[in-house]
Parts: sequence; C-alpha cells; structure tokens
Amino acid sequence: MKPRVLIVDDSWSMRQTLRLLLAPDFNCSLAENGMSALDQVRQNPPDIIVSDVNMDGMDGYELCRRVRAEPPLQNVPFLFISGHAPRLGMPEAGDAYLIKPVQPAVLIARLNELLQPRPLAAAAAQS
Repeated sequence: MKPRVLIVDDSWSMRQTLRLLLAPDFNCSLAENGMSALDQVRQNPPDIIVSDVNMDGMDGYELCRRVRAEPPLQNVPFLFISGHAPRLGMPEAGDAYLIKPVQPAVLIARLNELLQPRPLAAAAAQS
C-alpha cells in the first residue's frame, strides 16, 4: 500500500506537477489552500503533508500549527516546499523545508526519510 500524501499549494500547476511526480510512489490528495487542507486532514489523515508556505488566508505555518495542535494529527510529518527561505525561529517550521526549485529525487528521498518510524527516544526528545 502506498503512503498517502496531501499536497497543499495555491498554485494549480504546482499541485499538478507534484501529483504527477509523486503518484508512482504515493497516493496523492490535493488541497488549494490551508482551510481546505485542514478539513481534509481532519476527515482522512494523510501519512505526510507537503505544503507551500505562502498562501492566501491560512499560510503553511498556520496550517502546520493547527494540525500539530490536534493530538490525533500531531505526529503527521510536515514538509514545506517554498520559493523563500524559512522564517527563523518558527516553531511551526515542520519536519523538513525545501526551497524551490526542488530536484525530484531530493523530494522523494526526503519524503521517504520522514515516513520512516522514529525511535522513541528521538521522538520524545523532539517533544
């Protein structure tokens, strides 16, 4: 069974590009903004979330904060893809952050890495 990834980006072309790239290895769901993504995550939690940062309304940081605030969802890995460097000191910075343009092999490797089970000691230290 393929891992389920939720792709969140306000750009239709970016959502479609990521879906085409990831579809061979992942079951992909798409959301065009943070609110739509949050609704989807609550109804059917994915194995991992790939999100843009800069979106109208709820940005990626706020989406990450809200997902992590809900106990059943707090351990869903979060990978940001953005055209901008991460904001320093953001606790909602997710588990990984890649700057566009991203090499497909790098993206797929990071997703697979984030989906690996975390040792209990490491997970407790990150809390």
